[in-house]
Parts: sequence; structure tokens; C-alpha cells
Amino acid sequence: MKPILLLLFFVTIFTSSHSQNSNKVVSTIDIDNFWEAFDSIRSTSDTLKQLNFINQYYIDKESPGLRSFRKLRGYTPSNYLKLINIYPKFWNSIRPNTLSVKNKVDQIEKSLEKFKEIYPEMSPVKMYFTIGGLRSGGTTNNNEVLIGSEIATADKNTDASELGHWLQNVFANQDPSNLVGLNIHECVHTQQRSNSNILLGHSIQEGSCDFIEELVIEKELITSYTIFGRAHVDSLKEAFKQEMFSNNYINWLYNGNKSKHADLGYFIGYAICKDYYNKSTNKRQAVKDIIQLNFSNKKEVNDFVNRSGFFKEPISEGNSTK
Repeated sequence: MKPILLLLFFVTIFTSSHSQNSNKVVSTIDIDNFWEAFDSIRSTSDTLKQLNFINQYYIDKESPGLRSFRKLRGYTPSNYLKLINIYPKFWNSIRPNTLSVKNKVDQIEKSLEKFKEIYPEMSPVKMYFTIGGLRSGGTTNNNEVLIGSEIATADKNTDASELGHWLQNVFANQDPSNLVGLNIHECVHTQQRSNSNILLGHSIQEGSCDFIEELVIEKELITSYTIFGRAHVDSLKEAFKQEMFSNNYINWLYNGNKSKHADLGYFIGYAICKDYYNKSTNKRQAVKDIIQLNFSNKKEVNDFVNRSGFFKEPISEGNSTK
């Protein structure tokens, strides 16, 4: 082959390969890169060399998703190095689970197709499986779904003995099927276009993702907060009503390190959405109502809750018992 033709051949192959990688909906490259860095770090006790390894093999090769995840959660090379060195049992235990994500890519893509069926208005997303800093199983950035695989792939068999009670409790109620559902949960967040600054709206915003997840995977959602919530729904309703128009979430959301029964606001929002859906005759419209609810509009949120019938009496900020 002549030199100029050979050059054109390789340019074409590279461009085609790059285009295919860019168009992939699900990316797992960060997982492979992390374990390459991990093995290099464990081969030496020299902290300067270790820091160089986490940068060389993980940070410098990061996907756009990992870059977003690190920025949103403040994960730094030093954070990763510290976690690797102080939790050896955990990392050795979770490694096979994270590497198995590749085997679930087809299932995840099928779940996205199912989501599109029940919500045709779905806008495109890109999913990035990364290794995070043990603070988030998943979040979003615009149309990016960002997964912390070290949390998302953990289950009851994961060695969490070095970790706090929040992660121990989370892992105990996870199984491999949760991974597909988590992606749908975060995918729903990418479709929402508003945010609430009160507990009620924010709980529905989170809980709606859980409910849509349940519809897509066609299996009742099992988490530590849904297990506890279903067993104590009446008392939780009364307690929630005392604070639902507050902008203080500490007793209900994102309180995994502060409460044994964490994130019960997720359950409240999930239950409200489930009641709304079950009472609706047009299920496709109900899904659209749930996803497109304007969480920043208190009147719309109140009307949505009242149509759900979740509380015995209609609610409004004026008649709150807060």
C-alpha cells in the first residue's frame, strides 16, 4: 500500500473508532483505568509515586463524566489515594463487582429503551460508570448520568467492615439488579427541568425518580428507606407534615451519616408519586405529569400532592401544622 493511502487508511480507522466511542451511551472506561492505578499504587509505599500513579492512570485519562463527577463532588487525587490506603478490605472486595458492570451494559441500554416507551419525550443521555470517593452512588450533570460504581455495585457480600453504618446499611439492601434501576433513577433527574427549595417538593423530585425506576424495572423498589417507610407509613406522614414546607432537609434527605433511618424523604416522594399514578386513568399522561412537574412552583406541587390523595386532608402551606 502506498504511503499516502496507508496514512488515509489509519486516519479513517482512528476517526471511525473515535466516533463510535463518542457515540456510546454507556461508558465503563474509568473503571478499568482506576484498577490500573490501584494496582500500581499498591506496588509501592512511596506516597509521591502513589500520587503520580493515580494521576497518570486515572485522572489524566478520565472520561468527560469522571471530570464532571469529580468537579461536582470535589474528588481530588489525594482523596482517592487516602481512600485506597485506609480501606484495603473494601477495595479488594468491591473490585469484581465493579468489573462486572460491562456485562450489564446491554441490560442498561434495554432499560433506557423501556424508559423511552413510557416517556416518549425522553431527551438523550450519556452514562458514565466511574469510581468515586465513597460519597455518592450517582448524580447528574445536564444530560450526563454519573455513577460512583464503588457504591452502586456493592451488595450484602461486600466487605464494609471498615466503613460507617450508612454505607453498611446501603450495601445490605442492594443486589445486582439495583444497578440498572439506579441508572434509571439518575436518568429521570436529567429529564427534570426545575428544582424545589422546600422539603415537600425536593422529596417528590427524588422520590419520583424512584417511582419511575420501579415502573421501568417492573419490580417493587427495595431499599433501606422503602423497607422502613412501608412499615411506618402512617407515623412518617404525620412527622413529615410538620416540616414539609421547610427548607431544612436534615431529618429527611441526604442524612446518611447522621441518621440510622436515612433518606426517608425519598420514600415519601416515591409514595406520593405511586398514589398519583395508581389513581390516574391515563398512565402515560401520569408519567409525564410526574417527570415534568414544576418542583419550584409551590402551588403546582401542592395540587399534585392533593390529587394523589397521599394525605387524608388536602394540604397547603397555610394549613401546615409546622
